[in-house]
Amino acid sequence: MWYLILIFILAAGLSAFAATRLSSHADTISKETKLGGVLAGTLLLAVATSLPELTVTVSAGIIGNAGIAVGNGLGSILFNFFVLFILDLHFRSKRLFLDVSNHHIHTGIIALILCTTTAFALAVQSSWSFLNISVFSIAIVIVYMIGMYIMSKRHQTPKDEKTNATEKVVDKTNFSVKRAVRQFILFSLVILITGTALSLSGDALAQNTGISATAIGSILVALSSSIPDAMSVYTALKLSNVNMAIGTILGSNLFNILVIALADPFYRNGSIWQDSSDELMYMSFIGFSLTALTMVIIKRDKTKNAITYSIPSIIAVISYFVVVGIIIL
Repeated sequence: MWYLILIFILAAGLSAFAATRLSSHADTISKETKLGGVLAGTLLLAVATSLPELTVTVSAGIIGNAGIAVGNGLGSILFNFFVLFILDLHFRSKRLFLDVSNHHIHTGIIALILCTTTAFALAVQSSWSFLNISVFSIAIVIVYMIGMYIMSKRHQTPKDEKTNATEKVVDKTNFSVKRAVRQFILFSLVILITGTALSLSGDALAQNTGISATAIGSILVALSSSIPDAMSVYTALKLSNVNMAIGTILGSNLFNILVIALADPFYRNGSIWQDSSDELMYMSFIGFSLTALTMVIIKRDKTKNAITYSIPSIIAVISYFVVVGIIIL
């Protein structure tokens, strides 16, 4: 028992460290190559910080544990929001959320569609599939790809900015980029190993403790795999860069839903959605609600005092604890 807990803690720690390094190297790659730009940087960083969720979820699908696979994806979404809003309360004196760009609304709309699709996938009793892949998983992948395409069109860099960016890149040496790519690949492999260790040790803990796989996946594993996102958000808000913080959370949440769909083909015991606990539907609904709440906050441009400013964040934090209580009980 204790060796499983030790493996889980070590894997979580190494995963957090590796993902943090990935974020740094992904930032270097996006800034010093032609991949520069809002969308390229956001996608690269989102994938980098969300690699723990990817490896954990896919590994759980391979070993046939649907509870951890789906629970980790949805649990990471709720934990991401929890971190965002608890840190907003911590930095409430700065009232950072009053200076948020409206371009996050587009990401929020895509997230709402994906949360709705996920809720339907968990609610429908029949297993509709194509080539042993759920139609809901296929729909999620399609929505994600279309959403990314639309965002790329809306956030294209103006020509003059592209020219300036290109000139800056020409002036730089390729050494830092090559080094960043090598380090990115190296830490990606570390994430692959630690993420697999997290899912395997989590599955073993569920079997040896009697705790449900849903609780292990949506709370313990999700919390561990989301540590890199939490660290990134804290750093961004500490620097008063609320747009980076919200962009990281929303982008990561989109990817967390996508990884569940990507794990579906590896699950060979039926439908990964049908074999998951009905309790996970609550998580989809709360994820939808918190995304909508975030979009409302983004549109807000003023508030009278610190109390009214803090109300949305307080509601979000309470919602997280309510869902955790429902799953545990």
